[in-house]
Parts: sequence; C-alpha cells; structure tokens
Amino acid sequence: MPGPARELLADRDFRGFWLAQTALASINGTLRFAFVWLVVTLTDWTTAEGIVAGLLGLPAMLFSLLAGAWSDRVDRKRMFMAWTAGAFVALGAFTVVIAAGLADPIWAGVAAFVVGVTVSVSPPNLNAMVPLLVGPDRLMNAVALQNGAMQAAGFVAVIVAGVGIEVFGDAGGFGMLTVLAALSLAAMRSVTIPPDPVSTAAEETFGRSILTGLRYAWRTEPVRSLVLLSMVLGSSFSVMQIAMPRVVEEDFGLEAASAATILAMFGAGMFLSSAVMATRPIGRHGWNIAICVGLGLGAGQFALSFAPGFAVAVVIMFVWGVNAGIAMTSHRTMLQASTAPEMMGRVMGLMMTGFMGGLPLGALVSSLLSAVVSPATTMTIVGAATIVVAGALSWRPAILRLA
Repeated sequence: MPGPARELLADRDFRGFWLAQTALASINGTLRFAFVWLVVTLTDWTTAEGIVAGLLGLPAMLFSLLAGAWSDRVDRKRMFMAWTAGAFVALGAFTVVIAAGLADPIWAGVAAFVVGVTVSVSPPNLNAMVPLLVGPDRLMNAVALQNGAMQAAGFVAVIVAGVGIEVFGDAGGFGMLTVLAALSLAAMRSVTIPPDPVSTAAEETFGRSILTGLRYAWRTEPVRSLVLLSMVLGSSFSVMQIAMPRVVEEDFGLEAASAATILAMFGAGMFLSSAVMATRPIGRHGWNIAICVGLGLGAGQFALSFAPGFAVAVVIMFVWGVNAGIAMTSHRTMLQASTAPEMMGRVMGLMMTGFMGGLPLGALVSSLLSAVVSPATTMTIVGAATIVVAGALSWRPAILRLA
C-alpha cells in the first residue's frame, strides 16, 4: 500500500482506531440486511420490513446529535467502550432469543430499536476522533482508509451473514454481529486518543451546547450544504436497502445469500475507489461531490430498479459503489476540514443524523409506496427524486469551490 496510507497504518493508535471502527461499521453495515431478512422470513406483510427498519434507524435520528454534543464534553475513548459493550450485550441477547425460536415481528422491532440505540451513539464520536489522530495533510487519506476498510469489512460481513443465515438460521447472522462487537472493543482497548482542543462546550449547559452547534452548522457554509446532503442521501439509500431484499426474493426468486451478495457489491466498489483515494495526495472535492453525490448516487438507485436479474444487479451495485467511494471520501473530508475543532462532535452528530437517521424517513417512504407500487418501482421513484434534490444542493458555489 503506497505512501500516505502506509504511513497512517504504521501508527499504532490510528491502526487500532481504524480496526475498531471497521468492526463497528461492519455491524452497522449488516444490521439492516439482517433485520430486514429476518422480517421477510417471519411474515408476508411487506410493511413490517419498513417498520422494523425504521425502528432500527430511529435512535440515530433521535440521538446522533445528542451523542455528538456529549462527545465534545467527555473522554471520547471511554464513551466508545461503554456503548460498544452495550451493543455486544444487546446483540448477544437477541441471538439467544432467535435461537430459542421466540423471535416474531414484535420482538424484532423491539430488538431493532434497542440495538439501534447502542450502535448510534459511537459514529459521531469516532468521526470526531479522526482530526485528533491525523494532521490536516493526511485527513483525506485517513477518511479514504476508513471508508475503504469499512466497506470491505461491510461487504464481507454481509456475505458471511447471508451464508450464516442460510446454514445456521437467522441466529447465525446475529451471532456473527455479536462477535464483531467484541472485536471492536478489543481493538480500541490499547488506543490513545490525543486530548481535544480547548472547547467551550463543557462551560455551557448541555442543551445550550446543542443549540450552539445547530446555529453554527446552519450559519456556516459549506457545512450547512454538506450536512443537508447527508440527510438526503441517508434517506434515499435506506429505501434501496429495504426494498432490494424483497426484489431478490419475489422478482429474482433467490434467497438470503444472493440478496447479501448484491448489497455487498456496493461495498466492494466503494472499497476499490476509497483505496485508490487513500493513496492520492489531494482530490478535487467540490467536483467530486457535485458529480458523484449530486448525480451519481440517485442515478445508481434509478438504474438498479430496472435490473432484470441477479447478474445485472451485481454489476450496477459495484459501479454505484465505486461512485459512492469517491463521493463519501470527498464529502466527509470537506465537512471535517470546514468544521471548527471545538464543534467537531456536534457537526459529526448532525452528519450521522442524516446518514443513519435517514433510515426512518426512508422506511416511511418505502412503507407508503409499497402499498401502491412494487419495491422496484419504489426505487425508481426515489432514485429520480434523489437526483433532483441532491443535484440542487451540490451544484452550488459553496460546494463547487471546494478543493
């Protein structure tokens, strides 16, 4: 691995952090598939998939900003260890429930919300750690390494979970996620996170510090546009994650491993483009965002909705993932580079509110549309709408001038 990437991974603290975040991201990347497929096997009521997926994403929408604000006030490593331990316990308990044959759609919804709470607190905190571990000249490379590793681990985890479900039943997939939580804890245990810059967050009440962060994000460009983009994209992508397993089962006539493979190809493409960007000294971030976010992410879902079968869907997902690797690397690099250090946790919380908290909105849209159109048509409609909205936010001077 050339230059900047090798230099970053040679640092013990960044390497441990990178491994811990990768393991946790593998859980996040697999949870939606695992819960949606579980519901597909438990009931023929298609709306249930959207409800359970919405409950999984609801904590991120409710708590990501609070988690980011709290991370600006406390020891970031201790906060991560506590909540990841909670995820380990919650996932382990639900694995036992499934193995005992007690799972039903109601239990799945309860478990989705509880697990969603435990995994939604750490991402803003983890993202806020990155500028503390690397210098500004390596920020893009660090973000690209994170994206690449998370997606690589994510697509492997989704495939393994899909195979595990077919071989060992639904408990096999959730058991694997429990192991990943333990690995994340082990990797972070020896990491030293440098202290934060002097922040005024602890001098304010918790509520006032949140309002300060909201005002900062709204009044500061390009922070405002980038945060709004994350909300649009999180909602849009969630629709695909909810609709695609049903398309695979009903339209393609295939099972869990095939659905997992199709979804995993997005991660494979994202890994490839992120790995390339990890070796580059600089990127044309404004144009990357305008083209790959403003046009590419919506176009990918639109094209996927017309896939006639498994093979074409795999190719579209891979190409879409390549586009997303460029998009997400430039998006997050510029958001972190444009954010004042003392506001990092709160802005990262807003970003994660969009990316992860967009799931309830996507689930609502998916549930409403599933009552009147097919899952594939749902993706067609949402893909087209994403191009319009994301394009309007991306093709603006505040974004295009980013370098």
